Amino acid sequence: MGGKFGLTESLAPLIQGAGHEEYRDQVHAAFRDELFERPLGLSDEDRCALTYRRLRHLNDRLDVREPLLGNRPLLFTLFEFSALADPSLFYATFLHHGTTMGAVRDFGEGREDLTDIVQSLTSMESVGSLMMTELGRGNSNAAIRTEAVYDAAAQEFVLHTPDAAAVKFPPGVASPGVPRLAVVSARLVVDGTDQGLFFFVVPIQDADGPCPGVRVVPQRPTALLPLDCSLVAFDGVRIPFRNWLRDGATLDADGSFTDPAGDRLVRTRRLLGIIRHAWEAATVGLAAVSRASAAVAVRHAHRRSTFGRLAADQPVIAYRNQQRALFGALATAYVTAFAARSVATEEQPRLTAATVRGFSLLKVAVDRYAERVTSRSRTASGALGFFADNRFLDYQGLAHSFNAAAADNEIMLTDSAQTLAAGIDYTPPSATPLADADSDAGQDLLDPATWTRLAHARESRLHQELTDGLRKAAEAGLTPFEAWNEHGDLGRELAWAHAQSQLTALVREALDAVAEPAARAVLTDLLALHVLEETGVHDGWYLAEGLLTVTQVRGLRQLANDICARLAPHALELAEALGVPYDVVGAPIATDDYVQAIAGDMEPFAPHPATH
Repeated sequence: MGGKFGLTESLAPLIQGAGHEEYRDQVHAAFRDELFERPLGLSDEDRCALTYRRLRHLNDRLDVREPLLGNRPLLFTLFEFSALADPSLFYATFLHHGTTMGAVRDFGEGREDLTDIVQSLTSMESVGSLMMTELGRGNSNAAIRTEAVYDAAAQEFVLHTPDAAAVKFPPGVASPGVPRLAVVSARLVVDGTDQGLFFFVVPIQDADGPCPGVRVVPQRPTALLPLDCSLVAFDGVRIPFRNWLRDGATLDADGSFTDPAGDRLVRTRRLLGIIRHAWEAATVGLAAVSRASAAVAVRHAHRRSTFGRLAADQPVIAYRNQQRALFGALATAYVTAFAARSVATEEQPRLTAATVRGFSLLKVAVDRYAERVTSRSRTASGALGFFADNRFLDYQGLAHSFNAAAADNEIMLTDSAQTLAAGIDYTPPSATPLADADSDAGQDLLDPATWTRLAHARESRLHQELTDGLRKAAEAGLTPFEAWNEHGDLGRELAWAHAQSQLTALVREALDAVAEPAARAVLTDLLALHVLEETGVHDGWYLAEGLLTVTQVRGLRQLANDICARLAPHALELAEALGVPYDVVGAPIATDDYVQAIAGDMEPFAPHPATH
């Protein structure tokens, strides 16, 4: 039976990062307010206005007096609860506290003349926004055409949108009456020369509407994720010199320009580094909704009865297909939690090519997994899973949005593949030999050491295949574009394999941290389900490479069934260890009596007349 060895107590510490418990109760209390009830019948405008009322409420309740980037445990706890309570609020939260404040801090470091701007954002007198991408430039944060032309006589910059393709899209600044202060990326033009991309702090609107020269055109909110998205254009907007986030660059009164970055390409790369704040937030927020979705679905599956012909009045969790789906979702939710914990550190890690690549790939992986977990949890919960009150669609919409938000996942996989192929801060793993295809010896798929060997073998062999292919393409006279166009899919497979190696290392760290042997055995079984699912996607490749045997591939399904049978007595405790604040989630099907939670207002029911 579950619970004899304190499973929940043994596993719960794995979920939160260091220092987060200090703030968890404080943040949780801030969300226990009628403002977070979900009213029916709101217009699009009212729905977006509610998001900003909630944002300000949290700022007041948490008594924010300094930028939250200086208190990462509090910031990440706020991201987690915001994602669970309201994905639209999560967007507003990370854009304000993460990317906007991050840009001002990172590119205006040490500048006392920015104190009033920082204070305006910290107090939420103005809500922050980051404006980078443009309508006609795909999802590129680098191919920017908005210009900031230096006016030497006035010592100001003139912000200009050259045409419709260069309008900023899709910043969430359309809600009327909400003062907005944006960090805008633009090309600095001095004496007709493009000096590269820089950030500028630009007032967008005050309580009365858009500022002079700023055009804001609201866009229709997306049903799955209601945001006040807009098109924004600038027509001769004058910006004070000090609003240039110059990051060490200088511009003298006579127009002479110097930049310690050295050239425009390096400058652009520096600017794009701001996205890491969004990657961190996305990883934490998406892991939170993954945990909530899996836990809600597992709880409901123990209370939801089915009346099939083979067994009447059984909880659906008794069925093996439900176990594989939901225990698999639970396993993947744990993996996302380990990823989030690795990101949500007390101190910001030193940025290197490897750490930046690692952050980007964790965002991609956790987003993919969040889509899987939210979708599977919704489907496994039947008709009730489709209804908004049970939150799966809210959370799935958040995961969908991050396919492109905070940099497009496919682009990040491609960029990572290119750095891996070039060996930038990277050495492929040495693949420890596995047993050959004629033997199952030494390949226990329930052994975490085997998970590492399989992950490393796939990454190493894909790296070799890719670099060989690119070399042959170059020898054949193909251009870099042609070579990568032919090998892009292989490159993205390599990047994903590299992400799997990262995650496998995090999984093993988590297992090593569990001191209680029985709890570690249960967690090993659970995580094995995730590994088996990832392995099964590529079982043909593993078989062809001689890394798995025919017997093993054929036995994957039965192995998963056996694991599910062992996990079944512990499923509720495994869900409980995820630490989901169910009152913030607010899903009726997560309650002990979901029928009463949903239909309680219809009581009382009168006896049928025929019974009298």
